Amino acid sequence: MHRMMAVLALASAAFGAWVLVGGSIAPDVMGRGVGGGSAGLHGSYSIWTIGLVMGLGIAWIVAVDWKSFPERFGDWLRLQRRRFAWLLVGGACASILLLF
Repeated sequence: MHRMMAVLALASAAFGAWVLVGGSIAPDVMGRGVGGGSAGLHGSYSIWTIGLVMGLGIAWIVAVDWKSFPERFGDWLRLQRRRFAWLLVGGACASILLLF
């Protein structure tokens, strides 16, 4: 799991570096984009931001202890049992009120 996340982190870093250095798939050699000078720059930075958020998400996924996740989720469900019961009662009452 850690190897896969490391590869994804390296891929996102490489993509971010490519966006900052190269950025454009098809460079505008004819100068057609002279009127909208900041459009390409804005697009590059928004993609860089998406890559940064993806990297932070990958770092969060790696930090979670996935071996104990089912046990922790079961404990959380046991703690939330009363709230789920009230949610079901409220949903039943609301459905009856909406039906009639």
